[in-house]
Amino acid sequence: MTIAKRLRMILIFAALVLQFISFGFSATTGKIAGRILDNSGEPLIGVNVFLDGTNMGTATDASGYYMIINIPPGEYTIRILMIGYKNQIIQHVDVKSDHTTKVNIKMEQTILEGESVTVSAFKPLIEMDRTSTQASVSAAQLEVMPVGTVSDVLNLQAGVVDGHFRGGRSNEVAYMIDGIPVNDVYNNSAALLIENDVIQELKVISGTFNAEYGQAQSGIVEMITREGGNEFSGNASIISGDFYTDNDNIFRNIDNISPDDHNEYSISLRGPLTRRANYLVNFKSTKDEGYKYGRDYFERTVYIGDTWFSDSSAAIYDNFNFVFDPDNSDPDTSSFVPMDDYHRTSFFGKLSFKLSEQDKLSLNVSYQKNNAGVYEHMYQYNPHGNGDVHDSNLIGYLVWNRMINPTSFFNFTISNSHIENYSYLFKDMFDERYSTDSRLREAGNFSFYTGGTNMSYTKRNTDTDFLSFSYTSQMNRLLEIKTGMEVKLHQMHLESLKLKKNPETGFQVEIAPPHTADNQEYDRYPEESAVFIQGKLESETLTMNLGLRLDYFNSHGEVLDDLSRPQTSTRSSSNSVYQLSPRFGLAYPISDKGVMHVSYGHFFQIPAFSNLYTNPDFVINPEEGTNTVLNDPFGNADLKPQKTVAYEVGLQQQLNNYISFEITAYYKDIRNLLGAEINTVAPLENFAGIKYGRFINRDYGQVKGFTLMFEKAMSDGFSASIDYTFSVSRGNASDPSSALIDAQADPPVESEKQLLPLDWDQTHSLNTQVSLNFENKIFVTLIGKLGTGMPYNLDPSENSVHLANGGRKPMKISFDMLAARNLQFGSTKMKLTIIIYNIFDQLNELDVYSDSGRASYTEDMELPGVVQGANTKQEFFTHLDWYSAPRQVQIGLSVEL
Repeated sequence: MTIAKRLRMILIFAALVLQFISFGFSATTGKIAGRILDNSGEPLIGVNVFLDGTNMGTATDASGYYMIINIPPGEYTIRILMIGYKNQIIQHVDVKSDHTTKVNIKMEQTILEGESVTVSAFKPLIEMDRTSTQASVSAAQLEVMPVGTVSDVLNLQAGVVDGHFRGGRSNEVAYMIDGIPVNDVYNNSAALLIENDVIQELKVISGTFNAEYGQAQSGIVEMITREGGNEFSGNASIISGDFYTDNDNIFRNIDNISPDDHNEYSISLRGPLTRRANYLVNFKSTKDEGYKYGRDYFERTVYIGDTWFSDSSAAIYDNFNFVFDPDNSDPDTSSFVPMDDYHRTSFFGKLSFKLSEQDKLSLNVSYQKNNAGVYEHMYQYNPHGNGDVHDSNLIGYLVWNRMINPTSFFNFTISNSHIENYSYLFKDMFDERYSTDSRLREAGNFSFYTGGTNMSYTKRNTDTDFLSFSYTSQMNRLLEIKTGMEVKLHQMHLESLKLKKNPETGFQVEIAPPHTADNQEYDRYPEESAVFIQGKLESETLTMNLGLRLDYFNSHGEVLDDLSRPQTSTRSSSNSVYQLSPRFGLAYPISDKGVMHVSYGHFFQIPAFSNLYTNPDFVINPEEGTNTVLNDPFGNADLKPQKTVAYEVGLQQQLNNYISFEITAYYKDIRNLLGAEINTVAPLENFAGIKYGRFINRDYGQVKGFTLMFEKAMSDGFSASIDYTFSVSRGNASDPSSALIDAQADPPVESEKQLLPLDWDQTHSLNTQVSLNFENKIFVTLIGKLGTGMPYNLDPSENSVHLANGGRKPMKISFDMLAARNLQFGSTKMKLTIIIYNIFDQLNELDVYSDSGRASYTEDMELPGVVQGANTKQEFFTHLDWYSAPRQVQIGLSVEL
């Protein structure tokens, strides 16, 4: 299907949808509600309630109640007017998306017209209408936290460990920008995480979630962006820094301090275009060399035509075959090469138009490009032999919001996203600098690669057209109804190649023949759609969320009819799948300062699309022997949705005006997780008896635990929070390819059939945050993270009974700090910032040797034999990627424009 046809389908569908105002999508707005009484406690009728700086307002009903809906998250001032009473001005009223902010008022009578009373709203410490675990981080909070990206913020939330939400796999989370899904469907990771500078509210749901959210099992991350204001403002900033550590015995070149090793530049502008239009633009560039360096250790040679050329200067040849140069055994500083460096550039632009008193239009563009090195241990003395990853993400979307009347509104959203991902050594796949394809296999005993180049070349792109229409109605003071639908049309293209250069190709780079295991290419057009209905009942005695979601998916792929004859079997079109997901949540106050909640739901998610289509020609490569099981498994376009059934019960309690706590217990049962099976080719067929792998729904898991959080709100210049999570994450496999890995073992290992700790099972987690505010001039925030060791596989030779993940790695602990000082020179406002990550330079071990349980030692170091290379044996057994990043210091300066 061409792009033109797909767009035409969307436009036709949009026209049909506009005829039926009965649908809804994810919540990016909140509401303010309350009751207005006089001093005697009698309700006041017809009191005017307005939000300053907007055209939003309402009047109280016969019982004194009022409600304003469809409010973007942020801080507002409420103005309350009635003849015969003092005007009330309530400042600093905080509105969060999908929540109700309660503001109750008692008005004083007066005989002086225009007399006003101004007060600051007291921010509640608990959310009486919340029925599951959810955290909201505001723009103001992000400004004073020592975090660089959204990912850093997520890993500070209770129950989140290295991107795993409450024990789920890392790709079970839905990421959204202003209600637009931004997952890369190829691997279901976040395709785009916008910069912190443009976030108005970051909403993180780690528990159960309402029916308006789909294609997620473990959590929701919603980034709601800022808007341009009625007055011009802007900000420009620069940040520079480097790593500073005493662990130079592990990290080479780490003592070569340069403030240019990490630098960020950003500029943000916002303001009015016309009386009815405003804009916001943000640009940011971030470069970082990382902390993993290789050594450019060997003279470089390349075979061009019939001649070998060599030159030790990197300025002439960047990458190609490497041969050891004995005269270069003690390289200077210039020989060190960053191996996990990255350069990210981001742009975000928003135009908002007030078409009428009822209609608002928003045009948004977000673009992000990232070039990153890929660290691999064996390339440490051959850093130019490995490739880089280049990806770019562009999403444009239009949101039309219309207030139909004071109690109902709709949103119409249409978007297109384009994702490109390239992984290669040279952009030109026929570049003569590629080495012979056997060169990497020539590494000696205990030695790194002394030459060779990575011969893999992958490029893929995905276009997604997304459409949603939303309708929300406040049926009465107690009941809100949302109904919704969405459509996603994908166009995926993939090329995965292994380049050849050897005597058979005349030492010229060639591509393997099409439709072979070394040349996989496909175009696929999967489709998704969903409808839901969600009701929210709010009263003084309870809040209830009740919803139902129906999802549809068609992979438009092919499946084999006879798995025992993959080369000759007929093929059938894949089947469509439907899933019905009930969701329920209940919150009921136990006092005016305490509320309990319970929630339950079914959550479905299609596995990453790469697993549906990989090896599209169902090719077996007998040259790889048993490796074909792992390297070239068959995709399965008939994969079923993965299913999680989740339960949660919790209590929020306010202890005094500034201190509250929350405790939540949860349980998740996970079925139909992505796994793999082993099949054997039938006798008398080509490659008879050869085994191959195929993805299926076979894995299962179970997670249970609880979280305990204490929070002290800002008062007297001091705020603090601490949260503790106890979690038990069990399953039969952490990796969907576990069965394939087991089949490759010598001898083959039987796959697990019992529940064992998953790789990310961190039993105890503790997060702390302390913030100091000195008269709004100096800010200091300290964040601490502690986690007990995650599992690892014990050495089977050391144990008579071998169980996967039977050991535990060492504990991890780190502290980060931000200190900021506001400065003013005349009318110019500036801010000086110092950020220190891993203040105490803790050497956390992320991976370990199976025989010792440590990253620093293995018994293999004592094995006899001489190192057949330029490195030492200690270097060979020191994996830089098995350690967390050392201490990093950054200094920044920002100026208000």
